[in-house]
Amino acid sequence: MIKLAIITINHNHGAMIKKAIGTLHEQASLVHFTAFVVNNTRDAATKTWLANTFPEVRILENTRPQGFASNINKVITQNPGFDFYLLLNPDVICLPGMITGLMQVMAEDENIGVAGPELLNFDGSIQPSRRRFASLRVLIYRALHLDKLIKYLPAVDHYLMTRDIFDDLTEVDWLTGAVMLLRKSALDQVGLMDERFFLYFEDEDLCCRMWQRGWKVCYIPTVRAYHAHLAEGRNKVFSRANFHHLQSAIKMLLKYRGKISACKKISTQ
Repeated sequence: MIKLAIITINHNHGAMIKKAIGTLHEQASLVHFTAFVVNNTRDAATKTWLANTFPEVRILENTRPQGFASNINKVITQNPGFDFYLLLNPDVICLPGMITGLMQVMAEDENIGVAGPELLNFDGSIQPSRRRFASLRVLIYRALHLDKLIKYLPAVDHYLMTRDIFDDLTEVDWLTGAVMLLRKSALDQVGLMDERFFLYFEDEDLCCRMWQRGWKVCYIPTVRAYHAHLAEGRNKVFSRANFHHLQSAIKMLLKYRGKISACKKISTQ
């Protein structure tokens, strides 16, 4: 039997966690999985709620907050016996058939290392969760929040694939980590998430390394989930999250020698 682990990180997301885990378990009759929730802060109320409502959920406690990559890696390292790991943000609500749809795609093509669904805002509009690798120009535009001031920037539109049409499974450069299904055998080859990224860019970096080792990254628009997309690092200029966003962008540039958009063609350490 295929073994699937689902990983969610709770960082004071109590109300969201309840919705996310609730919709997740509505699909439990269709696919067997083990859910892990990392308590990244001392959220006793959420821990108690999970224990009482979904006692099968495994809870990991951090003594101090860790970065996204570190938390994901900890769960995978401590629980290596799964075939697939589904990363699920706490602000995501899975729509019926999402998990089974993603798993089916993985079963049909063993060369897919990463797969993700279409993500929707709560008004029904589509989020640009599938993207091209960032160019230096795009990183500068977004770091300075110019794309917030100027509605249409061709380079940003190209990066976000806003004008592309997706009718079926499509190979893309990378997927955001809000909902990301990872194949364990692919991770064994390319390595886990790079913990040098405390927050942001760890998902793009992982997809870069997947492509470099011959694994596909695929966007599946026929399966969907709602995503609140808090994006504090993009929406609050003077927030700590935005500081991490800028810091991670610099690390990404250094890692790929300023050629992120061509990372399929170059090797990294």
